[in-house]
Order: sequence, then structure tokens, then C-alpha cells
Amino acid sequence: MITRAIVLAHRMVLEGGSTLSASMIGMVRRSLTTLHQAGIRDVAVVDGEHAEELLERLNVHELTGMRVRCYSNRSWRQASGSAVLIAKDFLEADPSPCLILRGDRPLAQEALAELCSTDLGTNIASICVSTPPTADLSEEYKVKLRSGRTGKGVASLGLDLSDFDAVYTGHALVTRELLVELEKLSNPHLEDAFNALAVAGRVRMQMGRTAWPWGMSNPASLDAEVSAILESKQHPEYTLLNPGPVNTTARVKSAMVHHDVCHRDPSFSELMVSLTGKLRRVFRASAEHTMCVVTGSGTAAMECGIASTVPRDGKILIIDNGAFGERMHEIARLHEMNIVHLRYAWGDQVNPADVARAIEENPDIAVVAMTAHETSVGLLNPVHAVGEVCQQYDALFLVDAVSALGAEDIDVVRDHIDVCWASANKCLHAISGAGFLSVSPRTWQKIENVKPRSYYLDLKRYRRYVEELAQTPFTPAVSAYFALDAALGEFLADGHEARITMYRERNQRLRRGLANLGMAPLTRTGNESHSVVTCCVPAGVTFQEFYDALKVRGYIVYGCKDVLAEKFLQVANMGDLSIEKIDQFLATAGEVIGELRAARNARGEAIELPARASA
Repeated sequence: MITRAIVLAHRMVLEGGSTLSASMIGMVRRSLTTLHQAGIRDVAVVDGEHAEELLERLNVHELTGMRVRCYSNRSWRQASGSAVLIAKDFLEADPSPCLILRGDRPLAQEALAELCSTDLGTNIASICVSTPPTADLSEEYKVKLRSGRTGKGVASLGLDLSDFDAVYTGHALVTRELLVELEKLSNPHLEDAFNALAVAGRVRMQMGRTAWPWGMSNPASLDAEVSAILESKQHPEYTLLNPGPVNTTARVKSAMVHHDVCHRDPSFSELMVSLTGKLRRVFRASAEHTMCVVTGSGTAAMECGIASTVPRDGKILIIDNGAFGERMHEIARLHEMNIVHLRYAWGDQVNPADVARAIEENPDIAVVAMTAHETSVGLLNPVHAVGEVCQQYDALFLVDAVSALGAEDIDVVRDHIDVCWASANKCLHAISGAGFLSVSPRTWQKIENVKPRSYYLDLKRYRRYVEELAQTPFTPAVSAYFALDAALGEFLADGHEARITMYRERNQRLRRGLANLGMAPLTRTGNESHSVVTCCVPAGVTFQEFYDALKVRGYIVYGCKDVLAEKFLQVANMGDLSIEKIDQFLATAGEVIGELRAARNARGEAIELPARASA
């Protein structure tokens, strides 16, 4: 008979221990009552900073025969697995199985009884799973079973599994052997240990016959409230078709309206824990990767990555086939680095063999840097192939994913990317003001003795603050961080595959429509971006008059840089942009082109139209 349980109230319920919410205390109390009714007589509650006060307010004296102790976890940074380790003595005291339950999920007595009746056999854990409770599964652990939905063995758990059979409810029955797995990991989530054990074939599942009461409600629609606020603003509304900043959802906009927050208070640190955890998933990074967030544009993150990694006695290889490759080269020159410049014409494709040859000729190249999506021309570069070259020659691989992350297939582990930076205001659909970097574990070993070149953009300083305090070394753009956290939540709710598919469909629609208007693409390599179309300015029209006429009608497009200026323009499908909006823009662009050409004809100016282009 199961008689013991650990209830995880820390962080998930009591918000990092900063406050004792009456409603959340009520949730823990209801869990204890259900446990009492199920015959559980010995309970450990892992709290934040207020264990004694919590114990008093739970009124456990009313639960006759139940012994409740509260463990205080004074570090809000401890994840659920580390919280279990705080109750290590409780779990070790008895060899019999013990329940581990989330304190913020209601307990159905029938479902709990089914879990308690599980025969673990040689397994270390049995986890309770259920059918998905809601369309938004971004924060739920998915479960893949070993032999389909009727099987009992668990193959894997993960937040981002695309192929899964059920969802973990947050409740499990475990043996004290779980502690061995938890102690192998650094500040683990409980699910990290379950996944490792599942891979080893030591976890089974209990899919209750009783529906599990998730106790979740769908968030109220914010569209009306946000629209009312925006109507009071003087700045006009535009559909942004430029490659960042982008149009954002009501949820992201509303996230910027929040209570005033001190960036040195644990409440901001809780935001950073949420934010960096989501970034790790978006980058598809491992638990050992570090997420550093910098207040500034994508260029701030770029300079932080470059300035912090190149040793004085080594070289950096800059791969350059557009404006942002040139920008990396300019930053390296500014910091007086030893540079090998692998330069291509704008729009030319990068050849990984050229990268290997450059490293062979310059064996002191310590760092290789390139863009994933060269935004200035709308071309994708061969990140994975170049990453393999860097892996072969043991060079750090730096990648600018500013306009790629969120729209393109980026995986920092698979692609051997050591430092990957991006910004909030492009394909992640947040606002300007936050850049961020994913840093591999081996990077820190490589740059341990690299002297900082910048005070504000010292990557090691950001690591120290995020890992030790979950903060930033300098005052952050707090509202931008709240908005980014909300946008990342939206991304993860959709999932990588759905977002990538969405970008491909919308970009194809845009390319086809622009080609039908005679706006031929700059390149036809087959490696074009899925978030930007770089195309020629319509014949008989100047970019500026095209831009101005579209702006009057509520659309913002983008002029090309440097060598492409005036002859080419860019139309982006980044951000919160529907198919209907794209179609409306294309129809409007056709009308504008017709009107501008008619005006030119009226002035007696000849217009030579090109043959119809295809996407």
C-alpha cells in the first residue's frame, strides 16, 4: 500500500517563494485532502522561502493521522528535480514506492488510486499520462510510448516531441533509485530524469480510465482590450512587410503592460528563468547550453559573440556574401582582430570546401563566423555543412541567426554551432530591444583565457549573471523581455514544424504573387529565404514612389542596401501576418503599380515592361 507522497509546491505554485498566494495555498490544501482520503499518511511539501508559514496556513491538524512536513527551498532557481533532492532524506527513509505530485494540478481520487495500484516491478517510476488537455501544449511534457497507446513502457518524454501518444500529468510513483539519476544532472527538471530512465527502459506509464482534471482554463481573448488601447494612440497602424521589426499579436503587446519590476528582484529572475528555458528549446539546445540575453539589437548580440571569442593569438574566418557578413567583418576590424576574409559577391552561394581550404591554409584560425540567412539578399547559407567543417578542424563556429531563428531549420546541436545569436523582433514575433545568444559548453573552455574587448558586451559576464543570479549584468529593457517571453510561448505552442511550414507556405504565396506582378527575384539558387523576398523594383516605377504609395495604403516594404539599392526591394512575411493580409497586399501592390505607370504614361514617359517572371 502506498502511504507516502512528495508535493512539489516550489516555483510551480508559490512563484519562487516570493509570495504565499491564498489561492495557491488552497490548491496545495486540496491536494493534501485528496491524499488523505486515499490513505496517504506521510507527506513532504517542498516550498520556496516560507515553509513554516505555509505549514501553518495549510491547517494540517484537521487531516487526522496525516504527518506533513515542509522543506524550504531558498533558491528560487532550483528546478523540480532539484526540489525533489531537497526532500532526499524523506525519499531515502523508506524503500517502498512514493508518490511525487505537482502541487498546482488538482487530484482526482479515482485516478490517484489507479496510480497507487501500479506494480512497478523492475521499473524505477510509473508516470501518469492523459490525453491532451488543451490545444496549447507548449509547457506540457509529451510522452512517446514504446508500443503505441496501449503499451505500458515509456520510450521518451519531452517538451518538444512532434510524435507523441499522451501528455504527462505531472504525477508519478517512484522508488528511491530516482535519486541516483537526479544526482547525475545539474539542476534537473524531474522530467529530465524520467526521460533518461525511459531511454533505459525503466519507466512505465499509467493511463487512467478516469479523465484527469487538469484544472486549466483557456486565457481570455485580449484582442478587444489591446485594440481599445491602440485606438487612443496617435501613431498610425501599418502592416509591416519589412524584415523586422514585425507585426505582433495582442498577447505580445499586452505583455508589455505589467506591474513595475526591479531587475534585481527575484520576480525578474523568475522571468529570466522562463525566458532562457524557452530560448533553449527554440534553439534546440541541450541542457548544458547557456542562454545569454543582451539588451540591444541583433548587432549587439553579434558584437558580443565576436568580441568575446577570438583569442589575441588566433584568427577569425569571416564568411561574407552580403551586408551582414560585411558587418561581422567590420566588427572584427574595429577590434583589430587577425582576420581571414572569405568574400563572395552579394547573392553568391557559400562553398564549404572554400571554408576547409581557408582553415588548411591558416591553421591558427580559432573562430569561423557566418550568417545563417543573409538578410540583405534573402539567401540561406549552408550552416550544417560549414558546422561539420568547423567540427573537423576544432574551430569555434559562430552563426548569426537573427533573421533565421523561428522561420528556418536551426538546431545548434545538430549543426555544431558554438555561439548562435538572434534577436526578438524578427521571426520570433516579439519587439525590438532584446538580443540573445546560445553558447555551447565547449565554448567556455575555449574562451576561458580570452581577455574581454568590451565592458558591456562581455559574454563571460553575461554567463556569470544568468547562471548565478538569473539576471543581466546591466539594466535590461524589462518590457521587451516580457514581450519576448510571451512571443516564445506562442512559438512553442505552435511548435517548430508548424512554424517552419507556415513560413514556407506564406513565402511561396508572396513569391508567386510578386513574380506575377513582374517583380522577379534577385536569386534562383533553391536556397532562398522563407521569410524575405528580394525582388526587382517594378519596371516604370521608382522604389521611393512605390514605397510612398504603399505606405499611404497602410503597407511598409523595405529598400535594399548598398549595391542593390534602387534596383531591388525586399518584402518580408515575418511576424503576425496572415495569408489574407498577404493577398490584400499583393492586390494593393498591383493597383499601385498600375497607377504609377499610368501617371508616367500621362507625362509621356515610355515604360519598357519585362517578360512575365515566374517564382
